[in-house]
Amino acid sequence: MMHELWSNRRKRSALFWGLGYLFVLLCGAGLVYYWRLIYGFNYFTTAAATLLVCAFFSAMYAVVFATARFVPQSLPIKAGLLIFFAGLCFTAANPPLQAPDETMHFVRAYALGSGDFTFDKNRDYPKDVDALVQAFPGFYYSELVATEKRSMPQGFELYYDLLNGEEPMREQASTLTQQFLYYLPQAGGIALGRLFGADALVCMYLARAVNLLVYAFFCALAVYCASSFVPLLIALAASPPALFIVSSCSPDALFLGACWLFIGICLSDCFSKKRAAALVVCFALMYCTKNTAIAMLPMIALVPQPQGLSSRWNKLTEKSWRYQAALGAVCLAAALILFQALSLYTSLVSNYGRVEYALEGIDGGAQLAFILSNPIRYIAVFLYSLYRDKANLFSSGAFGWMDLVEPFVNYFTPLVWMFAAALCARDGAKRGMKTAWVMLICALGMYAVTYTGLYLTSTPVTLREINGVQTRYMMTGFFALFALAAILIGRSDVLQDTQRQHTAKTPPAWRMLHFSYCFAVICAILLFQNYYIGTTI
Repeated sequence: MMHELWSNRRKRSALFWGLGYLFVLLCGAGLVYYWRLIYGFNYFTTAAATLLVCAFFSAMYAVVFATARFVPQSLPIKAGLLIFFAGLCFTAANPPLQAPDETMHFVRAYALGSGDFTFDKNRDYPKDVDALVQAFPGFYYSELVATEKRSMPQGFELYYDLLNGEEPMREQASTLTQQFLYYLPQAGGIALGRLFGADALVCMYLARAVNLLVYAFFCALAVYCASSFVPLLIALAASPPALFIVSSCSPDALFLGACWLFIGICLSDCFSKKRAAALVVCFALMYCTKNTAIAMLPMIALVPQPQGLSSRWNKLTEKSWRYQAALGAVCLAAALILFQALSLYTSLVSNYGRVEYALEGIDGGAQLAFILSNPIRYIAVFLYSLYRDKANLFSSGAFGWMDLVEPFVNYFTPLVWMFAAALCARDGAKRGMKTAWVMLICALGMYAVTYTGLYLTSTPVTLREINGVQTRYMMTGFFALFALAAILIGRSDVLQDTQRQHTAKTPPAWRMLHFSYCFAVICAILLFQNYYIGTTI
């Protein structure tokens, strides 16, 4: 009987899926037991908690089963779907307005979703928006949850008490953000919610979901375009720091999505007019969201020979450096034009006036003059800050308003990225030293411009350290850094002499996709645990 079962592919597959589902249910029940033993939470009975957790685990397992069985065998499509569903876990686990500066992002998106494309600092927001801002202030974890002043479920109770008039309203929503392009996805989700009469809390979750959907779409396109380093691209796109921020109301969803597509096009094996246009648009979006994107411009040197161009372009395309330099110039020009256009629009519709820096003693011009007058001191400050931050490689678990630190995510995320780099070793072996030099320049450039930018805008000149650097600012730099590691691994003598006798059943990119999905879900559960079950600080 066992021989017949093993020889029947369909029955064998059904057996494996069934055993996998049983294992998932056991994990759910074990997690509830762990929570009750360690944290002793009392929100639900054991039976109700087990039912809810097992239902969540079943849903995540059903996503994997459905994508494996009913979705076409297309890596880009499945990557987009799994990234979206893994991101939804972060959307649910992350409480309202608890991503960095999410309050300001949500309020601006709400104004846009209400049809107001001006920037009015005196704008009044509905009562439910004011209630949401008051019930879920920034640094909720360190100031309220970890100090046991208020639990996260009590925040939801306070929100509805404020709506019903049972608690006095003490705050009014406001924002200093004066942008609109990067908030259009979130605004679409809010407009949809308002259309059906949803309150501010539901609108916020809809804004997060649409933001995440746009990001997943960009990631799918990036995987479709890229021909090398795909496992590393998937690992970073589906990593906890990326999914945490893109599943909020932050404009970084559009920024990171454009970054991955930009990288995917640069690493493609063919280049056309459509991809050239997409490359220019992506870089313009990247630059206008964060000027540090300028550090990724050298990656255009990896763009392959263009196809489908008329003969009049022969002189430009006969040497690769010519069309790559021309493409880089077009990208930079488009970015500057879009940046100036958005700045002009803001000046026409805004009544904010000059917005001062959050910290006192910040003067970008004076900071820059000080750097130029004493470059050796700045280099020392930069190197110390890099050393203090451990190159930001072990800060991926800083959630909330950077006030919730999950050590497991901190330590294991770079290991996942290194595993992805190892899976890309054969891609690295095929790439020449030109790719290695480009990745090195991009990685060093991203560190340099990010730290320097925050020294100019977030650090008083008297300090001997640079403040404000976050892991999410460095994601593209991490790609370049670990791609460089993949190239060095691939070009090692040991790997070059190794001859594999058979092809792996599961390609590296697919293996990395499944692994990243599971890792992201685990990290989302840990985030939920810290906010709703028990604290770790």
